[in-house]
Parts: sequence; structure tokens; C-alpha cells
Amino acid sequence: MKWRLVAALMGLTLVVLLVHDIPFTNYLRTVESDRIITALERDSFVMAGRAEESLEDPSAQHISGLQATLNKYKTQSGARVIVTDAKGVVVADTDDSAKVGTSYANRPEIQAALAGQISSGRRDPGPNTDELMYVAVPVLNGNNVLGVVRITFPSAVVDQAVWQRVRGIAIVAGITLLLAALVAYLMATSITRRLRELEETTEEFTQGDLDVRAATTDGAPEIRSLATSFNSMADQLTRLMDQQRAFAGDASHQLRTPLTALQLRLERALEMVESDPEGASERIEAAMLEAERLQRLVEGLLVLSRSEATTRPETARYNLAEIARERAESWEALASEADVHVTCTAPPHVMVHAIPGAVEQVIDNYIDNALSIVPPGTTISVVITTDPHYATVHVLDEGPGMPDLDLEKAFNRFWRARSDAHGSGLGLAIVERLTTLSGGNVRLANRLPHGLDAQADFPIA
Repeated sequence: MKWRLVAALMGLTLVVLLVHDIPFTNYLRTVESDRIITALERDSFVMAGRAEESLEDPSAQHISGLQATLNKYKTQSGARVIVTDAKGVVVADTDDSAKVGTSYANRPEIQAALAGQISSGRRDPGPNTDELMYVAVPVLNGNNVLGVVRITFPSAVVDQAVWQRVRGIAIVAGITLLLAALVAYLMATSITRRLRELEETTEEFTQGDLDVRAATTDGAPEIRSLATSFNSMADQLTRLMDQQRAFAGDASHQLRTPLTALQLRLERALEMVESDPEGASERIEAAMLEAERLQRLVEGLLVLSRSEATTRPETARYNLAEIARERAESWEALASEADVHVTCTAPPHVMVHAIPGAVEQVIDNYIDNALSIVPPGTTISVVITTDPHYATVHVLDEGPGMPDLDLEKAFNRFWRARSDAHGSGLGLAIVERLTTLSGGNVRLANRLPHGLDAQADFPIA
């Protein structure tokens, strides 16, 4: 383990050096290239000024003088210079006099310069030749382009200048690696014990002991940091596993009621197929609507699951009044069996922002909870009110109400008001989460003389 640690620390140091030095080397190459391009542009304009007279009067004497000037510049700088006329035909060339009279009009940089633009960059002139840097500038007389001066320079010169600096960087990097190896060797012996303890803790965690945590009070700072990171990872994994179990509970709780209603409708339709086909058809249509609601409910549960990692999921516009009336009508048939009426009082249209499925699940949970506690012969009222910022769903029942302490804890997950109550205690927790993700708020309030007002605010669209 000691030597593996040494190798790991050296490898980490090497990666850091590469991550730092490779971009730095590229930066040096870019800076050197820019410097040479700038110098070539300056020299090109100087050459263009000297070539102007020769292009205006392309006599043998003027061309000879221009060629001498270009040759002198080549001797001093090592760059190749060509001059073309306004048609792109070479009139002077420092490297190949045979090129004089050749048309370069099809060269991109010549075309750009003849159009009055400065062109610069790198290009590969052909097989078995080195990459070149070039600058092409127009020779101007007023607004007239008399020709082009193009200077090319071997890129290898830039690479050589960069390499001189890279060698110094490489020497420093080598010394850094040696120091890293020495430090790693000295540290390895002292931290091996703590690493072994951390390894044992990890094995206990993987064997199912989710409560085990690594000690963070002794050892080198790096080991303490590693132990802290392990504990954070263990906390995160434990939280994720708790979320998975909670999601399974949410799904089972939320799907139970609609699945039961769907099963009852289908069983009733099956019984009525022969005796009352029309009634059976109505039951099947109702079952299809319930199946669609199930689909929306599942989508909402998935959004709830993803919400643990997403601060604010995307919302959409919904007609709160229409959904409230539809859910009240849907629950009326089931409530009537318990001699309870479900009514809805709402304006024609109340548009709100909510995440998909949130409004339906909030109303369903409130009605479901109310239906489980209200006595026969009472009414559950769904009422929609608005203010400038929010539209509020009120589900009013005529039940016994709740103690004030229970009102504060009712939205906690797995909390149940009665010890013998059925269910997982997730309904109001889901209501609170969905409403919060939609940008709203939830609350419970006792009514006078008795009953409960379950409220959920949704932002006005």
C-alpha cells in the first residue's frame, strides 16, 4: 500500500503538471505566433510602401531595386517575400526568381489582399514542406490596390523559440516530481495505518452497517479530509436509500385509492355487461378516466422523486377551477356511498402555475383525508378563492377538527393523527411537497364550531 500511495501521489503530481504545463506551452506558442505575425504585418506594410513606386511604374530598374530591397530583408529576417501586381501576378520573389510572372491570384490570402483586406495565419504549402506563417497586405495608392506584398515565415522558428522555454519548464517539473516522491514516501508510513482503518470502515459500510462512520479527529489533514468526504458520501447514500424507501411508500399510498376505484368500476361494469350494457359502458368510460388520472398521478410521483435533486422543477398553466370541479364530481360517487356530499364552489376560470399533477393530487388527498373522518350526512366543500398573487383551494369538512399541536405536525412525513389510522402518513407530506415545488404554500385551520379547513395556495398565472 505504501508504494501504491507513492505512485498515486506522483501520478497526481504528474497530472497536475500536465494540466498546467500543456496549456501554458500552448499559450507560449500562441504568444510567440502573435508576436511574429505582428512583426510580419509591420514589415509587410513597410515593404508595401517601398513597392508602391515599382508597381506604379513596373520598369526593369524599379523592379530590380525592389528585388534588392526584398533580398536584403530576407537576409536579415530569413523570411520569404513576394510582390504581385493588381492581377495577382508575381513581379518579385526572394526565393524563386522562376516564379516571377506566375499568377497567384487563386491563393486565398492574395485574393483577400487584392480586395483590400489584411490576411494572416498558418498553412501547409504542400507535401514535404514545413508549415508556414504568412501575412499578405495590399499595396495601396489612395483607394486603388496596386498589388500585394506577402511575407512567409517557417513555423519551425516559432516552435524552436517555444521549445527553449519548454525545456526550462520540463526541468522544473522533473524537480517537482522528485520532491513529490520524497514527500510521498515520508508521508506514506504515517498514513498507512489511518488508511487501513478507513478501509475497514468502508468494508463495514458495504456489508450493510449504514450507521458506521470514519473517525475525523486524528491523522494527517489529508486523511481527515478523506474521512470527512467518506462520511459525507455515506450520509448521501443513506439519504438516497431513505428517499427510495419514501418514494415507494409515496407511490403505494397515492396509487391505492385510484387503483381501488378503478377495480371497483371494472368489476361493476363486468357485472352489468349483459343486464345493462349502457351502464357498463358508462362504468368503463369512468374507469378510463381514472386510468388517465393514474397516469398523471404516476408522473407527479416521479416529479416528487426527482424534486429531491431539483430545487424548482418546471411548472405549467392549469385551470384550477376546472380541475377542482372535475375532482369534486369524481369523488361525489364514492362519497355518496358513505352518505357524504362533495360540492364545489369556484369561478369559471382560475389559471395558476403548478407542476404536472400537483393540483389533482392536492385536492384528492384533502378530500380523501376528509372523507375518512367526517360523519354521515355531512358535506365536504371544495372552494376556490383568489387574491392578487395566489389562488387558494379550500377543502372544508364538518368533522371533529384537529388539536393545535397536530396542525403543526400534520405535514410531516409518516405522521398520523390517530394511532389506529390506516395508511403510511404520506398524503399531507406529498401535498406540502407538491405545493411548495409549484411555488405555493399549505396550511390547516380549524373551523367553528367544528371541522377543518385544508388550504393550498398556487401562484396566479
